[in-house]
Amino acid sequence: MEHAFPDWISHWAVQSIWWTFGFFFIAAITEMIFPPFPGDAILFLGLITLQSAEISVVRGLIASTLGGLAGFALLYWFGRAKGRLFFIKRDKGMFSLDKLHRVEAWVKKWGALVIIFGRFLAGIRSAVPIVAGVGNYPIASTMAYGVFSIALWNALLAIFAVVLHQNWDRFRGMWQTYNLLIWVVLGIVVLVILWRVNRPKKVTTHV
Repeated sequence: MEHAFPDWISHWAVQSIWWTFGFFFIAAITEMIFPPFPGDAILFLGLITLQSAEISVVRGLIASTLGGLAGFALLYWFGRAKGRLFFIKRDKGMFSLDKLHRVEAWVKKWGALVIIFGRFLAGIRSAVPIVAGVGNYPIASTMAYGVFSIALWNALLAIFAVVLHQNWDRFRGMWQTYNLLIWVVLGIVVLVILWRVNRPKKVTTHV
């Protein structure tokens, strides 16, 4: 089977294995604290790279899960240390009162399920541990639910990465088959947008 990535990438992963795991760890922390960061995409591609280098994906999962838990704990501490007054003063972006009240209502209604499945919702995954900290939820149970949530999400990503890697030849063939069609459709969409933007406006005449 042809590898998903060039051999030099797999070779680098083997030679710099601790740097690789450290990168997984830092990427997971960064994504939790700064949600626009593509931590999930990095983990997914990284797990495929590990398989190409014949390295167990379990090590990558452990590094990423520990990083996610570290980020989760930092946000919990932040919410607990700053308290509700910080959100009242700030009230914008991920620190908006509206988001705080929304997640608080979900936690009151669904309890631990919000912490467990909050990791699956990109819009609130970082808000959940902050709300738990603001509400002074028990740290032990909050961290336990948090690590379970992170591990579950990462495990699902790992499953998809393993399936993709094992069936790379088939997926590569499908991509090559539909690649031209995708570019044609995108080209048509771009042309339509450009035409709509640049078309001359009708001049209305008043009698």
